[in-house]
Amino acid sequence: MTNDIPVRRPSAYTDAKGRGTWTRIAEVQRGGDPITTQQRIDAAALLDDLLAAAAKHDITLDDLDWTIDLPGGCIDVITAKARKR
Repeated sequence: MTNDIPVRRPSAYTDAKGRGTWTRIAEVQRGGDPITTQQRIDAAALLDDLLAAAAKHDITLDDLDWTIDLPGGCIDVITAKARKR
């Protein structure tokens, strides 16, 4: 696991344990190629955007955690796009 996201900023969205989006993205582990710092930054930005949209429907990160791994999905889509380039 890498926690080397160089820019730490307060997250508008946290889970019940107080972990912000940057922390949740940093905790994602995947097999295969290493996840770069830039990919984690991009995934955290995507997660923030998705949670902003979800908040309009009164949906929180904890609500989503019951059904999907949204932080992991953000990493997956960002790394998949990188592999296609």
